[in-house]
Amino acid sequence: MRSIFLLLLLLSVIYPVGSAKRKQQGRFRIRRAPSSFTLAYLQRDAETESDEISSVPREQIRLPEGSRRRDFVVNDAKCLARCNKELTTGMDMVDAHTAFGSIDVPSVMSAKDLELFCSLDAAHSQCIDDCGYSVQFNLREYICRRKRQEMTEFIPCYRATAPFLTRYCRPRCGAYHALEHSTQGYGARCRQLLCDHTCTEYLLRRVCGAEEGRRASDFLLHFSRIQVDFWISDYARVQRVNAAEIYPSQCLRLHCDGFDLKNCPRIQSRTLARKHTN
Repeated sequence: MRSIFLLLLLLSVIYPVGSAKRKQQGRFRIRRAPSSFTLAYLQRDAETESDEISSVPREQIRLPEGSRRRDFVVNDAKCLARCNKELTTGMDMVDAHTAFGSIDVPSVMSAKDLELFCSLDAAHSQCIDDCGYSVQFNLREYICRRKRQEMTEFIPCYRATAPFLTRYCRPRCGAYHALEHSTQGYGARCRQLLCDHTCTEYLLRRVCGAEEGRRASDFLLHFSRIQVDFWISDYARVQRVNAAEIYPSQCLRLHCDGFDLKNCPRIQSRTLARKHTN
């Protein structure tokens, strides 16, 4: 099944260069992505997101000083809309599935689809940079730059398992829902991630073999751990709180062997640190 990927602007946390102060003051409305690699799910939100981009007043957007393209950008919101429109056209050629649920690794169907996805995403990042925006963080780099070879290796396994994931994991773990950026929202997403990873690992082992399935599952889990850490660390930075103190227990379980808090090196090291502090 061919899926249309829209608005990869949502793949990153994007904000105008030099607007950190205004962000804290609430003068600039920041759109937070539901996740860093929300792919096939973005189609349903495309029209709403386009309206939000068009509604941002120009006086709330500032280009970086010395930008070579400053004189060419008449309206920054329209510039972003143009980037998204160009991306939409390209993503129409990328084939993907939605079987991963809350796991945001690009759910492409082939190595060529991954290559096209990465090329389009890189072009989109350059486009929004030319519009005067800065990509604060984009997990695509984890796949496209650091782990593309591993991802390519696992695509056949993921593709073969996708129908079973859709049939068994989606009814059990639920459909994808947009992420709420709060401690409660992160906890809810991590509960779904725990379910998705448990179900996905079991089926990957059954379909692809024990060893190959384990490696393919570990790849997905490592990605989710990095993603969740970024969400909570970024939220703690904005709220000016200690990330360790607000880290939801469900999210901590993602870092534990067997998702068991009693078998978690991360918690044990934190406990030792507190003892030494006291």
